[in-house]
Amino acid sequence: MIPKETIDKIFEASNIEDVVGSYLADLKKKGTNYWACCPFHNEKTPSFSVSPTKGIYKCFGCGEGGNSVNFVMKLGGFSYPEALRELAKKYNIEVEEEQLSPEQIDRENKRDGIYVIISYANKFFQNQLWETEEGKLIGISYFKQRGFSEEIIKKFQLGYSPKLKNALTQQAVNDSYQQEFLEESGLSFFNETSNADRFKERVIFPIHNYSGKVLGFGGRSLDPKNKAKYLNSPESAIYYKSKVLYGLYFSKSAIGREDNCYIVEGYTDVVSMHQAGIENVVSASGTALSAEQINLIGRLTKNITLLFDGDDAGLRASFKSIDLILKEGMNVKIVMFPEGEDPDSYSKKLSQEEYIKYLKENEKDFIQYKTELLNKNSKNDPAKRVKYIKDIARSISVIPDRLLRSEYCKITSSTLNIKEEDLLLEISTFLTGNRNNTLNSIRNQSTKVIATDKVPEIKNSLLEECEKELLRLLFNYGDRILEFEEEKIKVNNYILEELGVDNISFTNSFYKEVLKEYSSQIDNGESLDIKYFLHHQDKEIQQLSISFISKKHEISSKWEEKHQIYTGDETKNLEVTISKSVLSLKQAYIKSKISEINDQLKNDDDSSTELIGKLVKLNKGLVIINKLLSRNFN
Repeated sequence: MIPKETIDKIFEASNIEDVVGSYLADLKKKGTNYWACCPFHNEKTPSFSVSPTKGIYKCFGCGEGGNSVNFVMKLGGFSYPEALRELAKKYNIEVEEEQLSPEQIDRENKRDGIYVIISYANKFFQNQLWETEEGKLIGISYFKQRGFSEEIIKKFQLGYSPKLKNALTQQAVNDSYQQEFLEESGLSFFNETSNADRFKERVIFPIHNYSGKVLGFGGRSLDPKNKAKYLNSPESAIYYKSKVLYGLYFSKSAIGREDNCYIVEGYTDVVSMHQAGIENVVSASGTALSAEQINLIGRLTKNITLLFDGDDAGLRASFKSIDLILKEGMNVKIVMFPEGEDPDSYSKKLSQEEYIKYLKENEKDFIQYKTELLNKNSKNDPAKRVKYIKDIARSISVIPDRLLRSEYCKITSSTLNIKEEDLLLEISTFLTGNRNNTLNSIRNQSTKVIATDKVPEIKNSLLEECEKELLRLLFNYGDRILEFEEEKIKVNNYILEELGVDNISFTNSFYKEVLKEYSSQIDNGESLDIKYFLHHQDKEIQQLSISFISKKHEISSKWEEKHQIYTGDETKNLEVTISKSVLSLKQAYIKSKISEINDQLKNDDDSSTELIGKLVKLNKGLVIINKLLSRNFN
């Protein structure tokens, strides 16, 4: 574990413009900031900004942002500790890691041992392919039959495991590698009298992590009598199937550049598409697509295109994957291949231009795709038609963005010629899981509701904006001193005390957790500034803090002195800024409480005296807040 003092040294030494500039040759200074074309998405006009004064980068095109460590992690494919060590090396900072517990040492030793033996095996398999007669005769011949060039074979580090049942295991033992790590990695089997290789007589596909380390292998049998055509490494201390995508290490640059990722089913599909010149492609490594894998792609693009065989198995796999991708907030399209074809076989029948054209012309969004299946398979069968409509409604229901759900409802309603209200009703059933509560869900989803139904939503949204604004002020000015007539007080103490006096708790769960951490650190005597949050290990908190200080356009200081154009500065009268924000939050909070009680009274035939009493008090409080806001700030 790297000590906090060392991490602080690394952050202090890492000039953001220097770090980013070592990766981006086109980084140029413009005003106080530096600008370049974003490395995380395809663009012609620079919208990627680096701020030396704030120590952050921010793309105003795709929204990516972070600090020096984040940038090295994302572009270099490093973990957080690896990125810290990389920067420490760059700035000659010695990293003395804190002493680990015996359990941590054992776990780290096991991981290191497995990495070493996996790397050894990777070299062994490649050597067997290129340097032995058996490898050339069987392995190279097979790859050449698949249309793979030597360049592609070497790029993906493809290999061969010989017919001899323990060729790798025996060689590793002879070279003094431990049996424990051969077993833990899944490369070998041992019993009292003998040992054996897992991947005997197979061509080998190494599986790399995001930064290029080999974690395990996929092996394809060349013996037709073998029951298992494909065999994969078991999970280990370094290999978790659901967190790895085959080919991502070789495809990540192309995925960012093309702003799209193709997902195929097999290893050979990935290699074949690279061979055909289409490099933004990955495979789920012999397992069902997982949320972790989708989020790996989400680092690079929000757009996924599924490429599936046209058989029943391909259809079933596509339906499962569509909902999972939509649930993670990604956009999904589907391309189906002609019957009997897959991405591998079809790439060999078309030229590169024809293949790319086929993919572009045949991609469909999930509604068009499922609608075509509905029309093809249901014909005049109402029961089957309803089944498909329900499936489309379920897919729409998992989309986290409310407005996007609403848009898809309109499209589906028009395409299937069904009432939008009926479709919304079905979607609300999936959203709530309870048909008795569908009315409330419809009100939240529909764009065709009356004004009174929208009021709570607008008030809640306003309240959350007020909560966010107070966090912005705490992040940026928490340690600044406010000078009122009666007293001097720190911004953070003033805001926290004002919230405490009226027993106000944030309603947004994320903002609430952030405020809780802030308050806890203040109670412990910590002095917090914006850097604390910019360097926070929680990605969401980092992004929130970046949004608090990022500006796409800067106002020149010459505007005031030359042209007498005053743009305003909240810090010139911070007392007014803070007071107004606190009062605005209280106003929005009271309004939301009044709205809640009104709803209760509306639905309660026997209105309670207690509720009415609360309502009277809240309305009196609102009058006072309104007067204070009007008197002090108009």
